[in-house]
Formats: sequence, structure tokens, C-alpha cells
Amino acid sequence: MNITHGLRRALQVNPNGLAIVCGERRRNWREVGERVARLASAIRGLGADNGDRVAILSLNSDRYLELYLAVGWAGAVIVPLNIRWSPIENEDALRDCRATILFVDKAFAAVGTTLAGAIPGPKLVYADEGETPEGMESYETLIARSEPVPDAMRTRDDLAGIFYTGGTTGRSKGVMLSHGNLMANALNALGEGLWPSSTVYLHAAPMFHLANGAAMYSVLLSGGSNVVIQGFTPDGVAAAVQKERVTDVLLVPTMIQMFVDHPTLGNYDLSSLKRIAYGASVISDAVLMRAMKALPHVEFTQPTA
Repeated sequence: MNITHGLRRALQVNPNGLAIVCGERRRNWREVGERVARLASAIRGLGADNGDRVAILSLNSDRYLELYLAVGWAGAVIVPLNIRWSPIENEDALRDCRATILFVDKAFAAVGTTLAGAIPGPKLVYADEGETPEGMESYETLIARSEPVPDAMRTRDDLAGIFYTGGTTGRSKGVMLSHGNLMANALNALGEGLWPSSTVYLHAAPMFHLANGAAMYSVLLSGGSNVVIQGFTPDGVAAAVQKERVTDVLLVPTMIQMFVDHPTLGNYDLSSLKRIAYGASVISDAVLMRAMKALPHVEFTQPTA
């Protein structure tokens, strides 16, 4: 199995099922599959061969999710960069992984230009709305002009991604995870009953982080639906749950505390929410008890990798 297995399965058994919602954009699995195959072709056309590194510096979006799939479909290795790092820290990561392509959104376009100037080599792709900055390729134009390619069908032992540690106790290190590593973790979660095919999963935690990534890979395998918001706010999460009937979300304990203590939480219909998974740090008993009291119909789970 590899990280594109779930997409291939969804295309076979549920091509018209809801795949991704981001703002007003809604796409089914057939549409996502077509875009991923075209984007993978574009990634190859930009010079990324099997095993080459493709980096992303961006806020959450539906395009981020497409990139997780398209990079694997192209046979390349995804490198999600930390949006909280300084340009110097991300420059260090880019030098370390030797990325050939860097995707950026509007929030990080200027940083991307600076990084590409400091590190000769990475080609820049603008993955956002509006006019494409000078010196960058347009994400949507690349998809439109590229012919779809077959899945590279990487093996379980092939490298899938490089995920950088926080670097809190020393220089950040790139953790190299194979397709088999990521799929084993995803299958373990599914085996415990998390994120079934009926899941409507909200990407509220940063998509560069493997806390969200662990849930994402499971949802992609199960064929659940994905709702994406640009970043976490209590109102943003509550509004998305209400509008899209979200069933599952992963939050870190600090986010849970902010969410359940938010003064307007009671104004939202959160009845669809079934599960909140939490991780990345230890949750205190006090916060967990408050959360369970505020959301008595919700199951709280701490997945383990």
C-alpha cells in the first residue's frame, strides 16, 4: 500500500462522493482524482523525478490536500514546511532536503521568493487565488495545461515524506517516513474505529503537522469527506461544524481549551460532532473534564502512533 491507495479506492467505489470542501469550493472524488493526476504530471514536468523532494509552505487549503496526494502520485517526496518558522529556519530545511520545487500561497509568496533567491534551484509555484507573482508558476494553470499521468505506484519501502521536528531542543531534524510507515499508522487508527467512511473530517490543525496528517491519511484510506479551514479559531471551527455537519476533528489541547471556553460556543449547532481526537501534547485533567462537560455527546480520543 502507498499513500495514494485511498484515492484510487475512492475513485473505484465512490467517485461521486464528496471529497473536499474549502470555502465555497466543493469537489467530488472524480474531480479530485483528475486534478491530482494532472498536478502530478505538472510536478514531473517541473523536473521532479522519483524520490525528489517537493516542499510546501502554506496555510491550510484544499490545494494542500491535493498536493499531499499529487506528490505521491508523481513518485516524489513531500516536505511540509513549518509556517511558524522564520525564513532562516525554513531555508535550513530546504537546504537539508534539497527540494526541487516549492509551493507557496499568498501568505508566504514573499517568503518563497526570498528562499528561492537564497537557495538556487527550487522552482516556485503559486498555489492560491489572485495574480501569480513574478517568477512563479500558477498552480491552476499547471493543472489546466497538463495531461493526467498514471499513479507512480510507489512501494511501501519508498520514501513518502520528510517531516521536520520542532527543533525545540536542538537543530530541527527531517524525519523520513516511508509509504509503509504512514499507511501502517493510518490502518492502526482505522482498526480502532477512528475515522470510518462516514466521517466528515475538519482540517483545523495545521496541515504541515503530522498531528493532522495522521488523521488525514486515515480519512483518505476510509474515503471520508474533508472540510478545510485556513487556520484554527474557535468560531471558525464551530461555524464549519455547523455548516458542513462535521463529525470529526483533531485538535491539540490548547485548541480544545480555547474552543470549549469560547463565550459564543452555545450559539452554534454542534450536534453532528461525534469525535474529537487530540494529540501533540498532554491534555490536563481539568481541560478534558471541561471539554467533556461542554460537549457531552462527543467522544474524546488520544490516538497513539
